Amino acid sequence: MATDKTISPLRVFLWVIPRTNSTVFTKCMSFVDNTEVWMEPYMASNLNETIFSPTWRKGDPAIDKMRSEAKIAEEQSHYKDIKQRELEKVERYPNVWTQQTFSYPWAKKQLEINPQGKQFVFIKDQSCAIYDYMDYLPDVPTRHAFLIRHPMETYPSLKNVMINETFIDFGKVSWDESDLTDVVPYLPVKGFFEIHRNMWKKLKENGGPEPIIIDGHDLASKPEVVLPKFFAELGIPYKESYLKWEGDPEKVYSTWKGSSSFVFFASTNAATSRAVESTGFAAPSAPRGTKKPQWKLTDELKECIEYSLPFYEEMYNHRLA
Repeated sequence: MATDKTISPLRVFLWVIPRTNSTVFTKCMSFVDNTEVWMEPYMASNLNETIFSPTWRKGDPAIDKMRSEAKIAEEQSHYKDIKQRELEKVERYPNVWTQQTFSYPWAKKQLEINPQGKQFVFIKDQSCAIYDYMDYLPDVPTRHAFLIRHPMETYPSLKNVMINETFIDFGKVSWDESDLTDVVPYLPVKGFFEIHRNMWKKLKENGGPEPIIIDGHDLASKPEVVLPKFFAELGIPYKESYLKWEGDPEKVYSTWKGSSSFVFFASTNAATSRAVESTGFAAPSAPRGTKKPQWKLTDELKECIEYSLPFYEEMYNHRLA
């Protein structure tokens, strides 16, 4: 890969929690002039150290159950077709690597490479994937932004994705019978917002530029207000044309850097395919803090929401508005 060692483009990390409108935000940033985009390199690294490692938490019933269900899914023809197309695309697109390539040291090294002709590197990733590994952040000029969204919106939405919109059937457990924290036992589901808040605090205490906080509901509701302020904070020229973009997912395939399992899977799963094919931000259909009526609040959702609200509200009070 060609590099320019004399210029170090600003790296902007967008730290996210699942279901915060982060993928559509990333699609938007793909069309910003002279920008390189990365799709969750640290989360890919984290998965290789956790759920994809056969020895990690071996004997844990929830983990063993998920591995068993994933193995069954891998035998499905639909999944095999996806993986075959994924491997073919790895050969075609130089901006992606196989999932097995990713590790924390490797990701740090890649993010320290100065891409030729770029002024801005945008990295979307999950705070829970880096919080215990912050020594692997790149040693280059960096800004940090945090994307939040009301827990009443994020947790039911995540459960819907995992129960109703994934090709893994998780034992065909119904909404009422399922527990989100068991469905994704490799993620700190209940602690998403606590980790987010703690990382924001840690970065504030470490000095440097103030981390930026954006609420996902604000972003979708009034991108024409939020985006110019975000760009101003970063010192990057803003164009009104950034509010609309091409819907063709080829832009994602050919430019987003990351694991093939993240870049290509983003366009084939129901959770993110709409964002990958989007042409702009879609205004929310309900007020902030409102879930869809059909998403019943089961006990674990109530517990996660109640636990997370204080962390969310603290960050919300410091958001870009």
